[in-house]
Amino acid sequence: MTDDECLLRLGRDPSSVRSTESLAGSASGSRVALLHFHDGERLVLKTTTPREVALYRAAARLPVRTPRLVAADDTCLLLEALEPLPPPNDWPTGQWHEVARQLGTLHAMPLDHSPRWLKQPVARQPDQIARAFWSATELALLDLVVDDKLPTCLLHGDLHAGNLLRAGDGGLVWTDWQEVGVGQGPEDLALLWQRAEADGADPPREAMLATYAAARGLAHDETLIRATNTAEIRLLLLDWPWFLRRADPSRRALMRRRLHLLAATRS
Repeated sequence: MTDDECLLRLGRDPSSVRSTESLAGSASGSRVALLHFHDGERLVLKTTTPREVALYRAAARLPVRTPRLVAADDTCLLLEALEPLPPPNDWPTGQWHEVARQLGTLHAMPLDHSPRWLKQPVARQPDQIARAFWSATELALLDLVVDDKLPTCLLHGDLHAGNLLRAGDGGLVWTDWQEVGVGQGPEDLALLWQRAEADGADPPREAMLATYAAARGLAHDETLIRATNTAEIRLLLLDWPWFLRRADPSRRALMRRRLHLLAATRS
């Protein structure tokens, strides 16, 4: 679908757009563009899934801030344009803690029922790429991890620094909800930390986990620590190989060291 087709479906005249700037799309390959209108307005146009559209339509019930929804249909979104946060290696300590605090409030939100449009957890096994990248000994870690039953919560599903924006008043804004679903919670922390670490940052994991636990109303105990380590191990073994196979050797070594450090907690 073209930008003009999306705009027409959203009740906007394509001729009102002065220029278009392509933005980085999500991992799903969605189209994201910054539109500059002749009247000076700036909006983000995104082609997406019905799941993300449903989330934005329900965003008023979330305890975290999302971009203001200007218009939507089943597969197109028109959102306010906001500035990205600095790269995570430039984040002060307070920024890490604020993200952890807000994530804890999101995960603490009551989830009395799971709408059908939310992504559901599924059991997964290593695919061919994972089996080619990791050794049999490394993959055997999957047999050692045990799910600690944390309360089911709403997951962002694709939490990394690039999906956190800054509003004009300085507030934190959460964007790109295509993978929103349900889970235990540490999955979001695992992705945030590992993406940041792969990009050269040193996230304060232990301190963030304490902040997160307090905001979510959970005990900062061995159960939460094990669940978080389990989430990191699964993410590394099941999701990273597709990216790491093309990464430079230093990045591959970094993520392998992280896996071995986590493995040591299981021995």
